[in-house]
Amino acid sequence: MTLVREPGSTGYKVAKALGKPVPNTYKILETLESRGAILLDDSGKSRLYSALPIEEYIEQQVYGLKYTGEMLKKELHSMSATPPEEGVYRLSNVRQVYAKASAMIASAESNLLLDADALPMGKLRESIEAAAARGVTVLLHCHDEDSTFKGCDIIRSCKLDWPGDWLVVLVDGVEYLISILSEGEAYVHQAVWSKNPFIAPCIYQGYLNKAMLYRITLMFGEKPTLGEVKAELDRLWINYGVDDPGTVALMKLLNSL
Repeated sequence: MTLVREPGSTGYKVAKALGKPVPNTYKILETLESRGAILLDDSGKSRLYSALPIEEYIEQQVYGLKYTGEMLKKELHSMSATPPEEGVYRLSNVRQVYAKASAMIASAESNLLLDADALPMGKLRESIEAAAARGVTVLLHCHDEDSTFKGCDIIRSCKLDWPGDWLVVLVDGVEYLISILSEGEAYVHQAVWSKNPFIAPCIYQGYLNKAMLYRITLMFGEKPTLGEVKAELDRLWINYGVDDPGTVALMKLLNSL
């Protein structure tokens, strides 16, 4: 704080202002300079110290954290094996749930199905619309009446009376995340993620059939013809149910047993 109030101070002046021994003060100043927290001007007879502007210091720290995180990610990736695909893993906090959901959506190659309340669906909007823009077929079962997403099929229903927000993400029929977050997203009631080759395709087909049932049920309010109902069922099944990668992989796996 002394350097914030009086930039361009000598180490001796800082020591006197703090009431600290001069040698110790210079050691601290050298440490702060090495960490990028202060600036040193040694162009004159005296070494003058100034605090780094707070905006620059924060930006520097953010960059440092990102760089350290990238290095740590590379190191861990090189030394750790991929979790076995048969596992079903618990996600313990809200950040973990959203990080996994975003990574799953970014990895989608063929189709993407989300069944979610408005809050989590809205937070994932950018990732969802980016998936649709790159050619992934996206089906959203939205538990509200107003949401719109570019390039996505939307099936609506009301939010059920549970405490919190529901978020289910299913990618290519080979990977799923099922979670229920507390109100205000303070914590996770329950969340699991898996790429189990037996379970994932079954979960995907179950949620697809649920979405199709809601769509047809809501159509009845419009008094559709039997042909219109059949056409909509055919469209949804062709786009999302025929030859989804998870079911195809499961059939190959079962045939190899």
